[in-house]
Amino acid sequence: MKKILIILIIFTAIVSASSVAFIQYMISPVGGDNEKVYFEIKQGEGASSIAKKLELQGLIRNSKIFLVFAKYLKYDRKLLSGYYEVNRSMSMIDIMKHLNSGKQAMVQFTIAEGKNIYEIATYLEAQGFTTKEEFLEVCHDKDILKKYNIPSDSVEGYIFPSTYYIVKGNPTKTLVTYMIDSLYKQFPDLEERAKKIGRNVHEVLTMASIVEKEMGPLDDPKLIASAYYNRLKIDKRLEADPTTIYAMTLVKGDYIEKPNLRYDDLRMIHPYNTYKNTGLPPGPICSSGARAIEAALEPANTDYIFFVADGTGKHAFSVTYEEHVENINRYILNK
Repeated sequence: MKKILIILIIFTAIVSASSVAFIQYMISPVGGDNEKVYFEIKQGEGASSIAKKLELQGLIRNSKIFLVFAKYLKYDRKLLSGYYEVNRSMSMIDIMKHLNSGKQAMVQFTIAEGKNIYEIATYLEAQGFTTKEEFLEVCHDKDILKKYNIPSDSVEGYIFPSTYYIVKGNPTKTLVTYMIDSLYKQFPDLEERAKKIGRNVHEVLTMASIVEKEMGPLDDPKLIASAYYNRLKIDKRLEADPTTIYAMTLVKGDYIEKPNLRYDDLRMIHPYNTYKNTGLPPGPICSSGARAIEAALEPANTDYIFFVADGTGKHAFSVTYEEHVENINRYILNK
């Protein structure tokens, strides 16, 4: 009898030790991989669904054990919705605590100067923030246009180029308004400064967008803005290639990766073709950086009417057409 009791005690100890080892194994990290994994908890999603998704993504070994521990530790009703950054080196308990913390993942993206809404849509879709279709739909949202008094059918030119840090999973509408708000944070007195030069915000951003697309890396954008404003004063067509390219973009309904302007393109009938129409086009043609906007607000004081790329990252400016022809011969035709 005594031997049987000893055997039972030993057996119970072995079973208990095995159970503890098994549980420790099940809640331990699934691997030493520190690669970031973005895990989403949707609004109203229950612990059972969350546990199954964690198992499917290879972040935990067993969803049922996760649920048992979540209930025991009272985390099952505290798993907050949002996007979280986790990795496979975290234990089940660490993951549970992290999803309970509400510390959502901050992600980075950069909107470059000179990009139009079609290019931005493609970029954001590739980065996993939204779909191209949804972004463009929001860019034409009437409520947003009304909120920011944008006299156009899209927010083109109002998205400020910058590097952004946001919580992943934000609605597209929130994303767009956040980037427009950034413009007004950078230029809080934009409307007042526009009025000082006899323009409104829309006109300034339209001019800035043309300057942005025209200027070279070593250019003084204020000289380019000056030449274009001088053209407006004498009712001379701007004849800016980027506006015609944007007209072609609108006709296509998507950005043109490698635009190749032909003579027929310059003759196309379209409100944005400044080779056919005098004055500014109906609106901006891209997102302008701070330098281009400053140039549109405070252009240089010159008599320049013409300019041509000189091959050095800058432009050569001239007052008369004869001087302009000389610059074309010198820098373009190499005569």
